[in-house]
Amino acid sequence: MFITALILVCLSFRLSLSAAPRGMTTREIECSQSVSGTAIPCPAFSTGESNSLQTPGQLREDWIPVDSLQLNTWLDAGKHLGLMFSSSQNAFQECTDMNELTFAARQAIAKSPVWIQAQLSNTLRQLESGDQNVWAAVINDADDPYVDEIAFSIATSSAVYLGSIYAHPQMMLENAQMLYTADAALPYVQIMNFGSAAMGGDYYSTTYYNKLNADSTLSQVYVPREIYYWYIVHPKITDEIPAYIDPAVVESNTTHANNIAAPPTGQFWRSFFFNAAEQNYPCLADTLGMYSTVRNLNGNNGDAIHAIQGWINRTMSFTSNSERPHQPVRIYRKHIGRCGEYGDYTMAAARTALIPCTQITTISTDHVWNEFWDEGWVQWEPVNGYINTPLVYENGWGKVFGSVYETRSDGCMTPVTERYSEGLATITISVTDSLMRPVDGAKVFLAIYEGGIRIDNIGFTGNNGICVFPVGENRHYYARCESPIGVYPLNPGTYMSLVENSVNGEAYNYQFTIDNALPLPLINQIAPPADAQDDWQMAVSFSVPHQIIRGSVTWDDVDIVGPKPWFYKQLDQPGTINLLMTDPDGYIFYEIAQSCDAFNVLGNVQSGSAFFNIPANSDWYAFLDN
Repeated sequence: MFITALILVCLSFRLSLSAAPRGMTTREIECSQSVSGTAIPCPAFSTGESNSLQTPGQLREDWIPVDSLQLNTWLDAGKHLGLMFSSSQNAFQECTDMNELTFAARQAIAKSPVWIQAQLSNTLRQLESGDQNVWAAVINDADDPYVDEIAFSIATSSAVYLGSIYAHPQMMLENAQMLYTADAALPYVQIMNFGSAAMGGDYYSTTYYNKLNADSTLSQVYVPREIYYWYIVHPKITDEIPAYIDPAVVESNTTHANNIAAPPTGQFWRSFFFNAAEQNYPCLADTLGMYSTVRNLNGNNGDAIHAIQGWINRTMSFTSNSERPHQPVRIYRKHIGRCGEYGDYTMAAARTALIPCTQITTISTDHVWNEFWDEGWVQWEPVNGYINTPLVYENGWGKVFGSVYETRSDGCMTPVTERYSEGLATITISVTDSLMRPVDGAKVFLAIYEGGIRIDNIGFTGNNGICVFPVGENRHYYARCESPIGVYPLNPGTYMSLVENSVNGEAYNYQFTIDNALPLPLINQIAPPADAQDDWQMAVSFSVPHQIIRGSVTWDDVDIVGPKPWFYKQLDQPGTINLLMTDPDGYIFYEIAQSCDAFNVLGNVQSGSAFFNIPANSDWYAFLDN
């Protein structure tokens, strides 16, 4: 059984509307302006992970396997998952306090690529059975070559969105189909399929594109799988609700959902951008059909990147009125916007053109721009004609950056300050409980002084309780953390002052100690039950190859229908988990009170195995607890 552990999460916060002519279109985060004190710097922290491992014994070779159940999933914070041996049926079945997967959902997971199955399982488990069946049907009914793109799009969409009235199953199919429509029409790029749903296994797709090197030689560049799916395939751009949009309806600055409409009135951005030819504006598909390279490094501007840049500037003007739309379809119809609209618009155009693209944000200086991928991320701001000039803001505009970050389509924010600031410092915050144990999943707010205290970035701690922010120099920084067990500083909404004037090359380390202690299950370890007859044996093996941080998304318009959605960030570090074996009474007590008698207990381990001989006429449980 293979389980991936999931980090704890923390509380969300309220948002308020922003107002034009602010460049960004995201809602500003409320900040109380209150300071509790100055944090005292401390020595650097160890970021190493525990390598604890316990193996209580080896499985006897003379046992004959008669039943098995393999699980490959993410285990949500505070949840458990495992096996129950039914003595009446002499067979295993799943036991968990998460939602059960429907038969259709299990079929969809089995049909999907192995590499996305765990995340797809985690997403579908958060849905009610009816919604599980709706989204499973999109995968089960799909044909090659669309299955992997559809499975990825569903797996990485939030459960809040998938369970809402705004999510349209047809859109997931259209999104995948339009990728291949563009592939057939664009000479500079080709989608390659490695395996298929019909073959099964770890199949995937990605793109190859043509590139003209500085010496005018032509090369073909492979786009890494993760880049292809997250920055081309995903149906969501930034904070908008992925939906069919009526381009003629003025978009509400409050809900950003009043222009959602079913097809054919409603249009999906990938199809709309590819085919739109309104008034005298050029059609993107026709514009790109004459280019054979994505990028030319020999000084020849006849490439797709420059063509998209020209198309954007012919179809958009830099200004705004009171309407600040998030939907690319509506932005196209308006043909005006500031940096916030241009950021979304550029991503929609580039991804429609099968070029990986993302958005870069700096709250402290109220600006957003883009990056496209060309064997690495390249700064790009079409409205100003900037390509690969990352220091233009600092050295040309005079901006003094705090934190600069990239936002993935699911809302995961990754600091990239080092690409845009010549002066760079590092702020590391370690969050511990009252017993000095690391607090995982704590939400850390990094703030900056810019005419007042303003939140500038948000991070989450991993298993080691540490959150790291690369930041610009010559700035005054503040911080606050919130977690399910408490907050620091203790006064609501207040911040600790960190460094008043950050210095290039310096590392600033702080420890935030929450007054409460992390709760732990109360397990009374007992000996395995006696068994006089060698008839049945339960054996379990497991590993936790990855640590997954789950965090609340800072900006997502779908929060109008319910709680803030989650994003999931996989770290290249193992996680840890607890294994327990117990009888039916122990399992019931554990579910009710997180307390029970258990045997073969393995605590806080990355992997392990355990077994015992099963006494007759009783059910038994073996489960992993996060």
